Amino acid sequence: MKNINITQTVLIGVSVIAIMIAVVMFSLFRGGAGRGSAVGSTVLWGTFSEVQFETLAQELSSKNSKIKNIIYVEKDSATIEEDLLRAIAEGNGPDLVILNEKKVIFNEKRITKIPFDSFPLRDYQETFLEEASLLITQDGLLGFPFLVDPLVMYYNKDLLVNAGFSKPPQTWTEVLAITPTLTQKDSSFNISKSAIALGSFDNINNAKEIYWMLVLQAGNPSIVREFDSQNNKEIYRSSFNENLNFTLDPAYAATNFFTQFSNPTKTVYSWNRSLPDSQTAFVAGDLAFYIGKASEVEIIKKLNPNLNFDVTVVPQSQSSTRKITYGLMHTLMIPRGAKNVPGAISTIATLTSPEIQKALAKEFSMTTVRKDTLSESDPTSPYEAIFNRSAIMAQGVLEPDSKKINDIIKELIDTVVSGQYEVSEAITRADQKISLLLQNE
Repeated sequence: MKNINITQTVLIGVSVIAIMIAVVMFSLFRGGAGRGSAVGSTVLWGTFSEVQFETLAQELSSKNSKIKNIIYVEKDSATIEEDLLRAIAEGNGPDLVILNEKKVIFNEKRITKIPFDSFPLRDYQETFLEEASLLITQDGLLGFPFLVDPLVMYYNKDLLVNAGFSKPPQTWTEVLAITPTLTQKDSSFNISKSAIALGSFDNINNAKEIYWMLVLQAGNPSIVREFDSQNNKEIYRSSFNENLNFTLDPAYAATNFFTQFSNPTKTVYSWNRSLPDSQTAFVAGDLAFYIGKASEVEIIKKLNPNLNFDVTVVPQSQSSTRKITYGLMHTLMIPRGAKNVPGAISTIATLTSPEIQKALAKEFSMTTVRKDTLSESDPTSPYEAIFNRSAIMAQGVLEPDSKKINDIIKELIDTVVSGQYEVSEAITRADQKISLLLQNE
């Protein structure tokens, strides 16, 4: 994908026109969803199900007719960036694209920033959840949040009750205390039932996201955006190996905590590489606590309709006054060279309006991104209140290259678990690799 940079650079000039149009058209957004003159059809790319999106659009068209103007095109999550880059180079890109936060840095040069005089920073912060601050730069917005998929903790009610526990743990200290009771293993350390899936990487669903969550809870954002006065521009920098005035380095604390669950010499030993993946183990009734995304709830119910489970917020640090989970934020962005910027603006306004947000969140088992709708929950839904609470406390990490970051964190965990490196050395090596990735962006 890097080999199209020449064409991509040429398109920078084209985007100036788009920015000028955006300045004018965002007055529509500030006045309310879709207020203003007609702007025709808008081509929107995303990785969400086209069937679900179109079905929902038909249902919602009576409430907001402008949703009929959206031409949604489902793209493969593995190739959407490559498809977008090629389409921009060929001059036939979409008017709007949905990318998750893991793809923000890599695609920043391919999108049109929205200046603050078009949509004031204060309005943005008052409207959207805290994690949306990841899209704020010094000279404008990279995009608008679309939906958030926060990490939550699913728990097997039968396993807890049978072990004498009436409710799930609220802190990691409580998790440590009950893990030995909930984990069943023989004299050869073969695990038949596990309390929680932590400690390895390959067979833990959402392993990287769980690890980021622990680092965030310990107080380190891992990757920060800051202004480089020497070069007069914003840059991304790794803070992963920084102490940040904590008694214990956040990354060290998170790594040490995560890996202990796969150490047979520890009382909390509850997981190893020989076990099935964590979602499969939970669905089979062999895992008490499963840390997964909110969007997995329907999958879990479908895989085992008889599983007696519930959902709660992820455990928190007992010493922290701030509650945090990881949230995968999906974002609406305007690509450079978009032909219908006014339509893109109108579509953003439509898709982030309160009623549409509620319907989208319900359809895709995620949460809304608006503060006003996150404060509401459907009383008939057993999970929505937990999902919304989790979204409110959600934070994220901007990654320069999602796949490479995944490999870096995997190597970190694997080398610590195997004893190849001490925790501090493994973190130093990971930090160097993250920094190198950021320098190449």
